[in-house]
Amino acid sequence: MKFTICHDTSKKTLAIPRAVLQLSGLEDAERLALHAGHGCVVLTRQEGTARERLEAIRLLHDLNVGMVVRLALDSRAASGMPCKRASEVFRTYDAEFLDMLEHCGVDLFGLGALLAREEDAE
Repeated sequence: MKFTICHDTSKKTLAIPRAVLQLSGLEDAERLALHAGHGCVVLTRQEGTARERLEAIRLLHDLNVGMVVRLALDSRAASGMPCKRASEVFRTYDAEFLDMLEHCGVDLFGLGALLAREEDAE
């Protein structure tokens, strides 16, 4: 299930709605693990059961598939855009990861153009 949280950036904390904790089965958890990467956050029980880990993997897999499909569609739409810096924008990703994306239908030239455009906008 997906929820939208409106974040007041003037505050230093962000509250997780109780309904989210209840639906996830984490409302009674005393210790939670917050995993953070650039642009994403995942919250799990600190010491999850095998079933909880399995369900987390399934949720992340479903989310991953949806994100890769969206990335493939966006990269194909941008495949005609010029990108002279493709190798530069991919420098932080290993070849195996890029091969996986390409195998999933991501157009690396289009993705390179999108990433370069995002970097230029920053």
